[in-house]
Amino acid sequence: MLARLEPVRLQPQRVLDAGCGVGAALPGLARRFPGAELVGIDWAGSALDRARHRLAPPRIAWLARWLSRAARDDPQARALLYQADPRALPLAGNSVDLIWSRLMLHWHSPPAPLLAEWYRVIRPGGVLAFSCLGVDTLTEVRELGAAIMPFPDMHDVGDALVAAGFAEPVLDTERLTVTWRDPEACVADLRTLGGNALPERRRGLATPRSRSRWLEAVSRSLRREDGLISISFELIYGQAWCPAVKRLPDGLSPVRIVSRRER
Repeated sequence: MLARLEPVRLQPQRVLDAGCGVGAALPGLARRFPGAELVGIDWAGSALDRARHRLAPPRIAWLARWLSRAARDDPQARALLYQADPRALPLAGNSVDLIWSRLMLHWHSPPAPLLAEWYRVIRPGGVLAFSCLGVDTLTEVRELGAAIMPFPDMHDVGDALVAAGFAEPVLDTERLTVTWRDPEACVADLRTLGGNALPERRRGLATPRSRSRWLEAVSRSLRREDGLISISFELIYGQAWCPAVKRLPDGLSPVRIVSRRER
């Protein structure tokens, strides 16, 4: 995603990492935009605790002082982290130049409330850069009967961006195949992707017998001829601009009256 921003001529004053998680992207953003204030927001308090630990200076006093002098102007050290609902950001309108979001948009279906909030806080001329899982993610597991949250289609995401007020959206996809040798490792890794956003998801715990049936189904149905268990992922990458003249909250567009002399 950082490489995709290389052609973009933007020197942001404030960068928002929406859904920053454990803060893995913050060091890269700090190096890419050394003069910007970094803001990370996530709804998982435990993840933010890990992000704060990642950004904290070393406990060894002399090393902390040396790093402080060496990276005195590094915005990574000034990253502000907040726990909040991404659909209700604790930020003023028109206060962010770049919104960066990795693998978070697909948790919001439909995405309209999230995109409307991003549009509210972004400044005119600002850039939105994001990635999310696409509709062809985990198709093999879904075909086994798993109740999996819906993932968006790239074209629907583009339409939602335009409906929210963003301009010139550019989207493309990348398809990955991940393999495992052991069904236990496969299921464990899939669980680390997060929870289940389905409203009708199972509320109780699965029984050991149910887990055994799933492991057997994964091993039997998803194992290729080379012995590896194979599952597909679709990644959607997107960028969009905030127009120079933003749409009003009620959906109306401001009209500027220009005199003949100005023309």
